[in-house]
Order: sequence, then structure tokens, then C-alpha cells
Amino acid sequence: MKSRNGNFIGRIELERIGVRCGGDEIRIHESVVLIDAERLELSNHVRVDPFCILSAGGGIVLGSHIHIAAHCSLIGGGGIQIDDFAGISHGSKLLSASDDLSGNYLTGPTVADEFRNVLQAPIHVGRHVVIGAGAVVLPGATLGEGAVVGALSLVRHNLPAWTVWAGIPAQQVHERSRGLLGLEKLAKPLTGPTREPNQQ
Repeated sequence: MKSRNGNFIGRIELERIGVRCGGDEIRIHESVVLIDAERLELSNHVRVDPFCILSAGGGIVLGSHIHIAAHCSLIGGGGIQIDDFAGISHGSKLLSASDDLSGNYLTGPTVADEFRNVLQAPIHVGRHVVIGAGAVVLPGATLGEGAVVGALSLVRHNLPAWTVWAGIPAQQVHERSRGLLGLEKLAKPLTGPTREPNQQ
């Protein structure tokens, strides 16, 4: 199968720029923007597709068997942790930092910190969570094990385990089967620890 601009970089190149890697089955497309790479930790069996942004100022930790599809943004000012077997679909945004939009403060990174009020709170994506295409997760949200977020949804609070959410703001629409847990044992062995994101 032929491809163009399909080059991925692996563990050796990532470790050269300070990324902590827990295995050799790591593939990051060469177009991915890595900011504060020394605060990025990858376990094993991780793939990040083209045109993503991983800004790890407050720490980003990816477990094993993680796929982040193209055009995703992980803004880790408040820290982001994604546990094993989770998937982030095309164009999703995980924003662990956000400006205060009340009108009482200035906004944007070109303004001195003394004039801004930035909310930073960690995002935790549990095992087997799936975030649908174009979804947005805001600071402080914890997505419980097995939770599903529908495409184009907005998550601004915690989601219970094994539930399905959709809409703006996201509302629960179903429960999810736990049947996939039996298949987990058939996957390749996991390697590398999963640690809490570094906090600023």
C-alpha cells in the first residue's frame, strides 16, 4: 500500500526531545506539534495521527493501547491523563485550561498573567473511554471507565463509568456494555507505568 506524507516517528526520536516512553510500540506522526515534550509520558502501543497538538505544560500521560486520531488538541495546562485502551476521535479537543470569559479579565496568551484569570484543572479519561469526533472536554472533567462521548458533544462535568453521553451540554442517553473487558486479556501485554500528570 502506497502513502504520501505518512511518516511516523518512534521511541528513539521522541526520547531525544525529552518524551518519556514506556515501550517500543509508539508511533507519533511527524506533523504532530509537541510542546513541553519533557512533560509528556507515553506507555506503549500508542499512536497519534497527523496534525494533532499535544501541549504538555501541566503534564500529559498516555497509557497503553491509546489512539488519538487526526486533528485533535490536548491542551495540558492543568494536566491530562488518558488511561489504557481509550480512544480520542478525529478533531476532538481536551482543554485542561481556559480563560475567564466573565468580562472581568483580559484573555489570551499575549496578555500578561496579572490581567488574566486562567482556570486550570486536570482532565482524567478512564480506561476504555471513547470520545467521539469533534467533541470538547473542558477543565476538571473526569470520564469514568468505559464512558462514551458522542460526536460534537460538550463535556463540562464528570461522567459516570459505563455510560453514553451526547449533546451540548452532554446528557446521558444510554448505558454501555462491559462485554469488552473479556477481550482485554487477548490484547498484547501492557508495558510501562501510568502515573499522575505533573502539576505546575
